[in-house]
Amino acid sequence: MNIRKNIYSLTPQELADFQDALNAIKADGSYDDFIERHHHAMMTATPMPGEVVDSLLRNTAHRGPAFLPWHRYFCRELELLLQTKKKHVTLPYWDWAADEADPISAPLWNTDPAAGPVYVGGDGDGPNGEVTTGPFATWTALIADLETGGFVPRPGIIRELGSTFGGSPVFPTAQQVEDLILNEPAYDTDPWSRASPSGFRNRMEGWNFDPALRSQLHNRVHIWVGGDMGPGTSPNDPVFFLHHCNIDRLWARWQHAHPTAPYAPVSGGPVGHNLGDTMQHLVTTDATPARSLDYRRTLGFVYDTDPPLVEPVSPVVYFRNVPVGETLWRPAVFRVRAGAPVHLEVVPGSGLAAPYGLTTQGGTVTHTPVVDSTPFDLVSLWLAFTGEATPGAAAAGTVQIRCVETGEVFDFILSGDTVRRQTTGVMFALDTSASMRRPMSSGLTPVQLLREATAQGVQLIRDNSGAGVVSFDQDGHAVVKLAPFGPGLSQRDDVLAAVNALDAAGDTSIGDGVSTASETLGEAWLPEGLTFSTWAMVVLTDGQENQPQFLHEVSGTIPWRTFAVGLGAAHPVSTPTLTRLTSGTDGRLLLTDTLGTDTDSRFQVSTYVQQALALAADDDVVAGASGVVAPSSEVRIPFQLTETDIEATVALLMDTPALKLTLEPPTGLSLTEAELVAAGVAVTHSNGMIFCRFGLPLTPGAGAHAGTWHVRLRVDEEALGEATGKLRAAADATPGRRTDLDALIAHGPRYSLTVNSWSNLNFHARLTQRSMEPGTTVRFDAVLSEFGRPVEGRAEVVAEVRRPDGVLVTVPLDEELPGAFTGELTMVMAGIWQARVKARGHTFGRTFFSREQRLSVAVVVGGDNPPAPVVGTDDPVDR
Repeated sequence: MNIRKNIYSLTPQELADFQDALNAIKADGSYDDFIERHHHAMMTATPMPGEVVDSLLRNTAHRGPAFLPWHRYFCRELELLLQTKKKHVTLPYWDWAADEADPISAPLWNTDPAAGPVYVGGDGDGPNGEVTTGPFATWTALIADLETGGFVPRPGIIRELGSTFGGSPVFPTAQQVEDLILNEPAYDTDPWSRASPSGFRNRMEGWNFDPALRSQLHNRVHIWVGGDMGPGTSPNDPVFFLHHCNIDRLWARWQHAHPTAPYAPVSGGPVGHNLGDTMQHLVTTDATPARSLDYRRTLGFVYDTDPPLVEPVSPVVYFRNVPVGETLWRPAVFRVRAGAPVHLEVVPGSGLAAPYGLTTQGGTVTHTPVVDSTPFDLVSLWLAFTGEATPGAAAAGTVQIRCVETGEVFDFILSGDTVRRQTTGVMFALDTSASMRRPMSSGLTPVQLLREATAQGVQLIRDNSGAGVVSFDQDGHAVVKLAPFGPGLSQRDDVLAAVNALDAAGDTSIGDGVSTASETLGEAWLPEGLTFSTWAMVVLTDGQENQPQFLHEVSGTIPWRTFAVGLGAAHPVSTPTLTRLTSGTDGRLLLTDTLGTDTDSRFQVSTYVQQALALAADDDVVAGASGVVAPSSEVRIPFQLTETDIEATVALLMDTPALKLTLEPPTGLSLTEAELVAAGVAVTHSNGMIFCRFGLPLTPGAGAHAGTWHVRLRVDEEALGEATGKLRAAADATPGRRTDLDALIAHGPRYSLTVNSWSNLNFHARLTQRSMEPGTTVRFDAVLSEFGRPVEGRAEVVAEVRRPDGVLVTVPLDEELPGAFTGELTMVMAGIWQARVKARGHTFGRTFFSREQRLSVAVVVGGDNPPAPVVGTDDPVDR
């Protein structure tokens, strides 16, 4: 807001900016225009019919009703000019009545920086009364030449502080000001001149005054400052504008004290002084008294002594398309024009019945206006709506919000509707070409990892969402059409059976696989009345194409959001095309690099598939961890849940199904798998995975919700013995499995834990790759929102990047916009760069949260212009 403040309350920077801006417009000559226009306004008579033409009786800007509107515009024009030099400068006022006890010693005239701020310099102490101190000591004044009508320059500003009137240096008092504001109900009276017997305007201007009190107010200050403040060229002294800004402030106070008192005359008065008359010698188009009255709206400024002007932007607060169980915040928004703090509060008992309610920020908001160049501030009091159990329109709600300062109460209508929770239809496109059966250093083959990762991902897909399967070698094969999962439906089992039956043989056509998956996705079987909210494709491949259709031939035809997991090192043929395919559909490409025998490599494909499914379902990854659990020991893994989380999923991957999981809520209560199941929590063992999914708060955890949770892992000794025997037999048949056996015996089962949440706190990270060649700069972007609002100033985000040579690099992401973070990294080394983007912060409810996402990027020599794949050039095992 353009907030006009007492000059004594300006900060040192505000004062310096005001002084610098004044000096700048004086230096370029634009200030002198105000001196000339004010003089001409005083010389332009505005008589009524039958009156003598006499500017001393009444003129454009003085001795008549337009005195206050004209100067209101005049001050605003100067303020706008100052803002061309310093954007947020506003015109301060000098509250001279506060200095009436000893005006000659007022801080305004201070000249000693050690004693306080130097505002305008002191009294005229030069040879001719010129001001030689302060920021305006070098100014040149303009003196009117009455013979030529022009102006003559004169060095210096002249002041004669304490100039007398009637033989005594009287000064306006605070009592006189208050008496005028409170006890003069009329704006002006006939004959609309210096002779008007009553009215606020004439008393304020100083022509009609009580001789006993010498209460001239406006005129008295001009006379008391003296020197250049006396004639029509009085703007020569910048004190003119401090004085007139205060005059305008006092008029504003009178307006607020007498809100029904009209401006007068409406018509029939002197030309230029009627309500709708255009006033002369102003540069503002259509400057009329009428347009000056509602100055906060029409002229865009307020005083720090004004009561606030508070207006609702809309009487209705809408909560649209809120999924079942989720909470959305939406604001009751007010336009506020105020120069001091404003307090808004929900009136207790005025509504807000469920599903509407208050937010964690409570039912009050305090807004402290900031001095800037905006015409008003937007102030929000946030309200909440939680999606009901049954989709549809909610009954309308109501709430009242009160402005504490004014006592005004505003009525709002609340309108919301609930939609089904997001469901996702996922089509898996799985590479089953012969290269996928090539053994890796771990003894496993890519197709084994593909089957395991896909089966585990299928288990994690919620009911009402669904999946289908396409496999591809040299051709695409629709294995299972897309259909929903749910009780009484066989689709999940059908998909799992198909995935577990996949084998690898033949050449490779990723283009055929993606194209077939896209077509099959479009042919989804859905029960009548059911549809998926979102659709996605998840591609798993080692990326070695050797048969048409090639991926680059079809990637531009894929309309679905596509995620791809690349098993192995970056390949110069298909990695660039996979990158373009996924980035062009708002998906992700996740590359494993060459998989070794370490724990992270063992679970990396499954972890990537789970993240792709979480992104497709708009879930958030809260935390991840991996390691080993030695016999007779316990691993305790912490993770954070918040009051914004609605549901949590804990997924434990194991290379040996011999671990027991215990969940420990923040209350410290320990819940075994059996106790979780007894309490109605879904716990599933399948395909080397244990996962449990539970709503929040967790009732068995004594209503546990926000805080630090733990997963505790221990070895199941009996299951470990059985698994060791099976693995020993497998190692005898497949020597490559000896590594897994040795690791199990030496260290115990390996694990990878991921915690996801369905939440009102959402985190999205992505990267933009300018080039695929070494030396490219990659940009990381991350966005955090809570209840639909940006997480502003409450979080830190970093990208932990592993270079192709294994060196870790940390890239801090700066908060570029509210809740939006960005950072860049130059990638000089060819290979796969893997990143874990992590966010840490606190919610609106002041509880700690964590979020993370994995990203990867391939840097390939020749990657910007890869050679076209050639038929039959893949590894011979494919043929």
